[in-house]
Amino acid sequence: MFDFVRKDALFAVLDRGLPKKLKTTPPFNMKTTQDCVVYGFLEDARDMDIAEIGGGKSRLLKAISAGNRCVNIEPFDGRDGGPAKPVRLAGVKNIRALLGENSADIEDESFDIVFSISVVEHIPLQQLDAFFDDGMRILRPGGLWLHAIDAYLGDEPDRTVDQRVNIYRQWAAAPGRTEPVGEIFAGPAVFSADMASNPDNVMHAWTVAAPQLAGLRKNAQGVTTIVASRKTMR
Repeated sequence: MFDFVRKDALFAVLDRGLPKKLKTTPPFNMKTTQDCVVYGFLEDARDMDIAEIGGGKSRLLKAISAGNRCVNIEPFDGRDGGPAKPVRLAGVKNIRALLGENSADIEDESFDIVFSISVVEHIPLQQLDAFFDDGMRILRPGGLWLHAIDAYLGDEPDRTVDQRVNIYRQWAAAPGRTEPVGEIFAGPAVFSADMASNPDNVMHAWTVAAPQLAGLRKNAQGVTTIVASRKTMR
């Protein structure tokens, strides 16, 4: 699967009561959308080895750790607003590493699911291939590769956005490496009214916190890219 999260997908997980199961508190925003949509893929996981990439004080690992073996792969160095020291979550093991650096602390083919929420957009463009390669290294054949990624879309295509979106699209259906879970959206990376988007009041609050993005947030919509695929079986 490769697409932008659409309202029908969001409404479906809301109908399932996932915000309540995740103990989501107001205000509802793009992060809540991402949590619910990703949890929709993971809710029924049992007895699996699961890694969240850059989970910080993970909301989803709290929800799924009771029935699975969970790991938070997170440097805990404070970058991009993340925690500057380890966060201890019951039933969750921390590995202080960055995916893409082939850490010896993460064994080959050790996870059934590798996922992230609002992490991939922080990875420099030139490092995305290494991130994907390392993810394939630690994922078992048949394992789920799942990412919810922030994006800002305007009314017209943007070259920088297109570069990243095309890489995410390739992750979902990489020949000989991954098979998509669902459809691949082949259309342009421009905003459309059927996309779930960040509320404007939340966009304003985020702009107050990070004013360097004011121009972007005034002229584009905050949406979520979703990638879901399985590592090709040998």
